Amino acid sequence: MQDLAIETNRLTRRYNGLPALNRVSLQIPSGSKIALLGNNGSGKTTLLTILSTLLQPSEGSATILGYDVAKKSTALRNIIGVIQHQPMLYENFSPVEDLELFAKIYRVPDVDEQIERLLTSVGIWHLRTEAIGTFSRGQKQRLMIAKALLHKPKVLLLDEPEIGLDQNGLRVLDELILRCEQEEDSTPITVLAATHREDRVDTWATGFVRLEHGKIIETTLSENTG
Repeated sequence: MQDLAIETNRLTRRYNGLPALNRVSLQIPSGSKIALLGNNGSGKTTLLTILSTLLQPSEGSATILGYDVAKKSTALRNIIGVIQHQPMLYENFSPVEDLELFAKIYRVPDVDEQIERLLTSVGIWHLRTEAIGTFSRGQKQRLMIAKALLHKPKVLLLDEPEIGLDQNGLRVLDELILRCEQEEDSTPITVLAATHREDRVDTWATGFVRLEHGKIIETTLSENTG
């Protein structure tokens, strides 16, 4: 079996005594592109938020590339890229200012070159000095794609990354993230993405996990990542 990028063991999160996530156990091989499926309230966002180190589990454990998400949050944040359901952006900043701050926190080298490359790739370089608060939802989502990739993470945790994107935006998402190829001689990029767009899953996913009421009800996890 391949090395595991993500592993959870009986991962549980309760709110007011009720489980939003209930004993979820997963083993996701490195390089997998996994679609996280389920209706609203099924536990998808809770799972991703725990893996993103932004929420503590009530019980159980989870590791990403061997790091315990509840204990090694600082180390983990250097190797994960995150797109949350609501954009994590400074509305009064320009894209360049927002990415420069992010790059400083994560000590990204060649920052000017990286920012220009990514903003060009996502199609908003021409908006680089505009206030983010004036952007459409799709433009903000493009910026979040760039931000998630800026520090070259090994694992991408995405909550509804297709929101607000038109067909061209979906193409950008696919090329840069969902069907991205790994760099030679490096740990393959792993993607876990919650989505309601089940019509698109076959175009990018190597497997899927379906949640219902906080429990896994169906999985197909392939070790063949191409």
